[in-house]
Amino acid sequence: MAKTANNQNNEQGFSKIYRQALLNRYQATGTPIDKLLRVAYATANPEVAVELMLNIYEEPVIEQVVVDSNNRKLTFISFNAFEGQVTYSYQQNKSVHIYVSKDVNVAEITPENYQEYKKSWGDNNITGHNVILPEMEELQSTTSLSAWEKCQKWHAPQVKEPDYYLED
Repeated sequence: MAKTANNQNNEQGFSKIYRQALLNRYQATGTPIDKLLRVAYATANPEVAVELMLNIYEEPVIEQVVVDSNNRKLTFISFNAFEGQVTYSYQQNKSVHIYVSKDVNVAEITPENYQEYKKSWGDNNITGHNVILPEMEELQSTTSLSAWEKCQKWHAPQVKEPDYYLED
């Protein structure tokens, strides 16, 4: 994406602030500030890079387990500050993609019998069908920090204590 005049002005303004902050921190060491700024601007997130150089970066507080809009429980794995990406894991049913005759009622296909309906890809008059299996698998994915923060905090299901009644 091409830089607009507004983006360049913002970058120049940040650059002045970054330059002065880095100068205050590194002037006594003789480290060339322009080289530090070039390194910072070569990253996906110059602000984070400069904060790390200045030793003022603070990791965001991230919920460890959330529930997404599909009601899936997502478990935090890591956060990439430069890209603003959260890596997480989740569980889902395994599935298998098979080809079946077009004249088959796919509602009759189950995890127990799908092998009987399976056809070769090159056969005529076939269509694809996904069969959801009962086995679970753990998958990993990424999302933006802002999308992660929109998820609801996960609460463990409440176990209701049984009511006991004593009879005389």
